[in-house]
Amino acid sequence: MSDPLSANVPAAASSSPLARPVESLPSCAPLGAACPAVTLDLYLPDTLRDVERAAAAPLPAHTLMARAGAAVAEWLYGRLPALASAGRQPVLLLAGPGNNGGDAYVAARELHRRGVLVDVWQLAPPTADDARWALADALAAGVPVRPAPAIWPQPSAYAWIVDGLFGIGLSRPLEGAAATLVDHIVDAHAQGTPVLAIDIPSGLAAATGVAAGPTICADVTMAMLGASPGLFTGVGRDVAGEVFVATLGAEEALIAARAALPADRIIATTAPDAFVAHLPQRHHASHKGSYGALALLGGHEGMIGAPLLSARTGLMTGAGRVYVGFVAHDAPAWDPVHPELMLRHAENLDLSTMQAVSIGPGLGTSAASAACLSRALALEHTPLVIDADALNLLAAEPSLAERVRRRAGPTVLTPHPLEAARLAGCDVARIQSDRLASARALAQHFGATIVLKGSGSVIDDGTRAWINTTGNAGLATAGTGDVLTGAIGALLAQGMPATQAALTAVWLHGRAAERCVCAGAGPAGLTASELLPAMRAELTDLLNKATHATPFVQ
Repeated sequence: MSDPLSANVPAAASSSPLARPVESLPSCAPLGAACPAVTLDLYLPDTLRDVERAAAAPLPAHTLMARAGAAVAEWLYGRLPALASAGRQPVLLLAGPGNNGGDAYVAARELHRRGVLVDVWQLAPPTADDARWALADALAAGVPVRPAPAIWPQPSAYAWIVDGLFGIGLSRPLEGAAATLVDHIVDAHAQGTPVLAIDIPSGLAAATGVAAGPTICADVTMAMLGASPGLFTGVGRDVAGEVFVATLGAEEALIAARAALPADRIIATTAPDAFVAHLPQRHHASHKGSYGALALLGGHEGMIGAPLLSARTGLMTGAGRVYVGFVAHDAPAWDPVHPELMLRHAENLDLSTMQAVSIGPGLGTSAASAACLSRALALEHTPLVIDADALNLLAAEPSLAERVRRRAGPTVLTPHPLEAARLAGCDVARIQSDRLASARALAQHFGATIVLKGSGSVIDDGTRAWINTTGNAGLATAGTGDVLTGAIGALLAQGMPATQAALTAVWLHGRAAERCVCAGAGPAGLTASELLPAMRAELTDLLNKATHATPFVQ
């Protein structure tokens, strides 16, 4: 395949009269290291099963499976090393008992017909009609199929491994022979053998991104019909690799399924089309007051740097004026790095003149800290970002939490999993067991937009959810959360709605980390301060593209 971002997969020929030749497939829509220009709809497993039934109903038997296996084979054939494409190094395909195994049988048949050596290891005989047909067709074509052996060959024996063990329906940890086989695949992958997963890496929960037991680590995942949320949050971001979606000609069924979903079940990835229409535009006939005043509140003794990081980010993401209100009495009078910032003691800052307030970085949990948060909550209509110790105060003081619930103005809460657990009155494991559900519960409880930070940050406004696909491990360092808080506050001060401000800031935050790593800074050793000019550069790119109405291409 010449184009690495699309696949025009021809129909799979078959000796079975039940599987008539199918038309060429539509392109696979890619989502991977290059962040997409548009949001990608995500589907929970039950919705994808409904789509599959609706798409299959008017088609000849086994058509969708034939298309899925052909898509895998076509994509993989274009990426085989010369030895493999010449039939001198085999490809290993693992087949489970369900339809994922059926897809693997079809893929093996198609590769075999192209002269590629294939080994198919069967974890268990197929239990689904489509999979039984696919196995029979593969055997008739001369594909070697055998039970998975107890002894693993040399990891370098195979050019690629295709994971067709378990699909999106898996809801329990793998054990027994399946767990042992997955452990072997993980070891082979660690030693350099590339892995392609069909639908989802086996062992990963499609709805949540949780991996409670042994889990395949893939270089590429090809999701059939639509992608599941678990590929993009939690452990999913580490094990799914580059994700492609093969819609298999089921676009009408996908559109109908999405239209039938209630608003509170719509999930998508983040991308500029979710927020670009709300970006604050810059005009010649404007001044600093045109872009809002932002106050950053925090900075207890020993934690002065946190609000300074937030405030510096506020400047670099476009706020017209930025103030810092410190809780500490021995706080600095000016910032030598950014003397444009206006530093005050928190008690001396007139919050009523601000277009947005961000509170929490370095705030502490003292009585003075609680009083500072109480002052911020007295602003009934001012957009408010609540982060860090301000969230811990909400968890500890029900009366403060109730005031958040009663606010009339926009509110954004930005907890990491431990802060979210404190707010929800549970443990971190409960939050991480279903990040989407956790964010939704907090959003509805507080009447706020929630940014549940972590691998695949979840943004939820109580009715819609998004999973962010930008960023990398460089963000796992002190201060990066303070940077995000300043960016959300700055966008709110410039007039963006709360949800769009959160989506924009989270996306920019991740893109900045990617930009830094591409330039050689990190991920190990990347500092929060290094994100600031990169975020400004990313925002500038967005604004330039929006101004010139240029498509968002990467």
